[in-house]
Amino acid sequence: AAAAAALAALHKSNPGAQVIATTYANALTAQGRHREALAIYRTAVAEWPGDAMLFHDLAVAAGRAGLADEAARAEQAAIALDPKNAAAHNGLGLLLIEQGRASEAAQAFERASAADPSSAEYLANLGNARRALGDRAGAESAYRAAIAADPASANGLNGLGVLLVESSRASEAVAVLERAVSADPGFWEARLNLGIAYQTAGNLHAAVE
Repeated sequence: AAAAAALAALHKSNPGAQVIATTYANALTAQGRHREALAIYRTAVAEWPGDAMLFHDLAVAAGRAGLADEAARAEQAAIALDPKNAAAHNGLGLLLIEQGRASEAAQAFERASAADPSSAEYLANLGNARRALGDRAGAESAYRAAIAADPASANGLNGLGVLLVESSRASEAVAVLERAVSADPGFWEARLNLGIAYQTAGNLHAAVE
């Protein structure tokens, strides 16, 4: 809150400074003031229309403000400016997943992963999209690539664990999901999936715990 107040004053006195505008918008986002952050990003992209990352940041703010259509348009604008913008491809994929368009989302995540193959996040998202399409082999490959990129990737470990349970490999899933929970103890979805894996493997006491 203190940072946002200071940045508000700086932004008012330096309206043409891009770094101040975006830092102020980030501070507003951290407070959950997404509509206010979005207004700053809208002004920023009008002032600096050639900056792909500004459009991506606008998309993130729009998505958090519940404006999915505007978010999608902003991600598409970012990609038009920079076809290898991995963050924008990933952001578009997340929006498509929310709309139930898993096939298109998988393509977006594939582009994100191709642009930045070191990102465990993008690879895990690709795995989730492929699993939603019923492509278990492709999903497992993406999850394992995510874990190779970051052994502590809770999203990748959770996705692989769910896939293993669905593939009747609950004993393998337990070890993977234990790693997911260890990597992120507050990841309640992974904790729930670990309970399901324990139950499926026949360890009811551990499942109850």
